[in-house]
Order: sequence, then C-alpha cells, then structure tokens
Amino acid sequence: MLDAAKLRKRGISSVVVAFDTFVTAARDQARAMSMPDIPLVVIPHLRAGEQAADFHSRAEAALAEVKTALALPTSEPARETLRAVARA
Repeated sequence: MLDAAKLRKRGISSVVVAFDTFVTAARDQARAMSMPDIPLVVIPHLRAGEQAADFHSRAEAALAEVKTALALPTSEPARETLRAVARA
C-alpha cells in the first residue's frame, strides 16, 4: 500500500492487489494515508482443499482489473517520472 500511494502521489498510476482477507486492512490504510480512492484489486485467498491451479486462475481473472487501473499517465510530468524510475 505504501509504495502504491507514493507512486500515485508522484503522478504514476498504481494499484493495490490484496487477498480478500486483507481488504478491510487495505482500505483502512488507504484512508489513513489520505488515499481512499486508490484502486484495489481483490483476489480470493486459497481455501482448504484448493490447488495452486485454482489460485492461478483467480490471479489471471484479476489481471484485467490491474491493467485497467494501470492505464498510462497522460501528463508529461508523470511520464518523465516513469522514465526516471525506469532508469534507476
């Protein structure tokens, strides 16, 4: 959450990905950081008896939400920040 909030404050698109068991904590932390509208993609946690393939399919399903939340920034300062991060 902290990294996503820092990036967003610099104009870089970011998203928080959390297991469903941590949604309340993620939203509470987002509000505490004055970023209650930060995108949150929720993935259901593995339940007893499920296999890794079950979890993999859930992660794949969440990918479209992540892509939407990470639309490239349109402002030049945000693009320049992305370039600087890429160079670091």
